[in-house]
Amino acid sequence: MFVLKGIDQLEKAIIKAKKIRTTVKFIEFGVYSVKGTQGNFYTVECKKVGNEKQVICNCKAGQSGKPLVCYHSVAALSLHVGLCRQRKAA
Repeated sequence: MFVLKGIDQLEKAIIKAKKIRTTVKFIEFGVYSVKGTQGNFYTVECKKVGNEKQVICNCKAGQSGKPLVCYHSVAALSLHVGLCRQRKAA
């Protein structure tokens, strides 16, 4: 899990996500399933708690207890931000 504070903290994960070009499946608003490099799927949850924007992935890095940003989270966050913009425009 990490708290989204800015684009700077995402740079390495964005590069990896672009390189891998993974699959992101919409489960429900804020919940996504992201395909890993070994073909397994990870669940990523994007939510706002108070003033914090949290991104939680059930991969090994996401569950480490450290504020690590995995490429699964970035891939899901990309879809989530797009959906948020659509909702706001409607």
